[in-house]
Amino acid sequence: MIFSSIAIGISAQENNDVEEIESVTIIGSKENLNDLAGSGAIISNDDLQNAMDTDIQKILTAVPGVYMRTEEGYGLRPNISIRGTAIERSAKVTIMEDGVLVAPSPYTSSSAYYFPTRGRIHSVEVLKGPAVVSQGPQTIGGAINLISTPIPEVNSGKFIQELGENAMARTHAYYGVNSGNFGVLVEVHEHSSDGFDSIANVGGDTGFDKSDLMIKARYSVGNHSLAFKRVDLDETSDQSYVGLSQASFDANPRKRYGATAYDEMMNDGEQTSFTYIGDFDNFDVVFTSWQNDYHRDWFKVSDFNNDSEHGERDDINELISDANNGSANAQAILDGELPVEIEYKHNNRFYTNEGYQFRVSTEIGIHSLTLGYRDMEDSESRVQAHEYADQAADGSLSALYGYVGLSGSNNRLRESSATSYYLEDTMDFGKLAVTIGFRSEDYEQRHRRWSDPAGPNLTEVRLGADGSGNADVRDTMAYNDHTTSSIAATYDLSDGITLIAGFHEGMTPMFGSDPEEADNMELGLRYSEGTTNIDAFYFASDYSRLAAECTLVSGAACNPDESEVFSGGEAEVSGIELTGSFVLDGGNGITYPIAVSYTSTDATFSNSSESEYFGVVAKGDDLPYIPDSQSSIVVGFIKDNGLSGSARLVNVGGSCSIAACGTYNKIDSHSYLDLSLRKALNSSMDVYVILENTLDDEDLISRAPSEGARSQKPRTMKFGFSYNF
Repeated sequence: MIFSSIAIGISAQENNDVEEIESVTIIGSKENLNDLAGSGAIISNDDLQNAMDTDIQKILTAVPGVYMRTEEGYGLRPNISIRGTAIERSAKVTIMEDGVLVAPSPYTSSSAYYFPTRGRIHSVEVLKGPAVVSQGPQTIGGAINLISTPIPEVNSGKFIQELGENAMARTHAYYGVNSGNFGVLVEVHEHSSDGFDSIANVGGDTGFDKSDLMIKARYSVGNHSLAFKRVDLDETSDQSYVGLSQASFDANPRKRYGATAYDEMMNDGEQTSFTYIGDFDNFDVVFTSWQNDYHRDWFKVSDFNNDSEHGERDDINELISDANNGSANAQAILDGELPVEIEYKHNNRFYTNEGYQFRVSTEIGIHSLTLGYRDMEDSESRVQAHEYADQAADGSLSALYGYVGLSGSNNRLRESSATSYYLEDTMDFGKLAVTIGFRSEDYEQRHRRWSDPAGPNLTEVRLGADGSGNADVRDTMAYNDHTTSSIAATYDLSDGITLIAGFHEGMTPMFGSDPEEADNMELGLRYSEGTTNIDAFYFASDYSRLAAECTLVSGAACNPDESEVFSGGEAEVSGIELTGSFVLDGGNGITYPIAVSYTSTDATFSNSSESEYFGVVAKGDDLPYIPDSQSSIVVGFIKDNGLSGSARLVNVGGSCSIAACGTYNKIDSHSYLDLSLRKALNSSMDVYVILENTLDDEDLISRAPSEGARSQKPRTMKFGFSYNF
């Protein structure tokens, strides 16, 4: 089904000059991978079109060293880890679109549950190792840059239509015009489904409806171009935050509790950017200014107010834990067999992310020099109220009532102002190339809270708390400056073999606290000859300070509304990454592309500690959610008559949801098999069919939060066609 891992080595390179006119890349062309002072991967548009996957987590199984934890089965809000970084909400990975940070609030709240819609993304770059120091601010594990659809060289467009089980429908269309110095592109992506889970007692949809609209325009004169980009996004998802007790999972892994019937994610946003690219005689310049606004309200079950009546703990995660530990009352409440008042919370937040950045590069003798600078501000505004519903003994729910509760941690504004710059010098000594990098981060942060309601947003407070009638109950400031450096070398042992070695200091900014820090190194080998490509890397990260901010998804005993940062002390992560691809010629106009990707990881705490977030940690305990191994193998065929197909088998090793791994924190190894078949009817139209989770496995693949068991997406079929015009 997916050729992304195959095509890292074998697909033909597209015209990257077209992409770079208005898209900012971090690697560039696939040919650049051979010169990269570190490990990286490019998943091209051909790869993505062959796969027709809209789940970024499946796409990234092609890249070793990248781990994912499923949230809802569709890849809408992926949890991504690179080389053992904390996996929650991808908060410790630098994620960009066209070179611009797309986390709604990268310094203040990078774990904000937004990820660009994969279905409209043109190609994907993944960067690991010392070169990631040039990206930031998260520089321990790596960076992911998603390239949007470029304006075409000639007037052209594409239309894709998919239909599938559970009333799934996806429509993707774009058209671009290029006339003289001017080019424009309009793109629409609509994706919806009724969902694959059922809801106990009361029924209802468990799917989503997501839409994106992108407009691009570009004006070019000689070696200079100015591009405008605008993305409008909107999503409504009937998704829940709640997993299942083990008993519920064993009975039916794809049935949600009736109490979650009101759970809903609603978000919308606008992203605007201007990019100037200039090619001067002695140097190149890329300048981008941007403004991103994002709003999301995840309305979901918070507590069951049952202390006095049933004697169980209130919090949904605690209730699942009690059920796992044998409480019949806790299980009965979850099953809708006992009457109880349910408290729902509006996780209602407004985010801003705006600034400018530039990159200047030049060559002087053996030196290739790059200077980058970024100046930005971001913020997170919370106005989080509660509503209530009554659950009857038959599992039915009353209408919602009682919109209350705007104060303290639920009525707050956090802001960051950051500047950063980096210097990079690659020195070419013939077969040997040495790259030295340096990065500086300066950021100031402010945290304010109010005791009284501020209405539907914090506009009045932002304009002046004195005039709003709100009592300011907290106003704190924090300042951090941090520098990191890197050194890497490549040596061409022969025409097809390159040796790589590198070291870099990495950091992750934490709001209102010292950053997370780690020293990182890698040793690797690249081999490339014809259609055969092999990469082998050893990596290690030595954390001097492992840090985490309390979130609900962690399932930790801390209060997620307090936004405290906890230290897990020291930790060590090391592993081996292997990826390879080759093509067998079967004769008679048929070829067999094969690709494998494998990662083995050892991620452990280096000391014992105890905190509300990490719990009781013993030296040698595994870091949460980092599996000991992960592998992907893709076997395909391509015929001259336009018929092609593939089988992808992914296996993920075991892990735990917390360090002190109990019976109900364990996640066993699991796997899935996807199949696809495609036929080119002519030069313009393809038809295809995809079967996901072919064996319909019901493995437990995640416990989030903490003990809440979740299953993988069931066997699902979809049909589609693509038409180029």
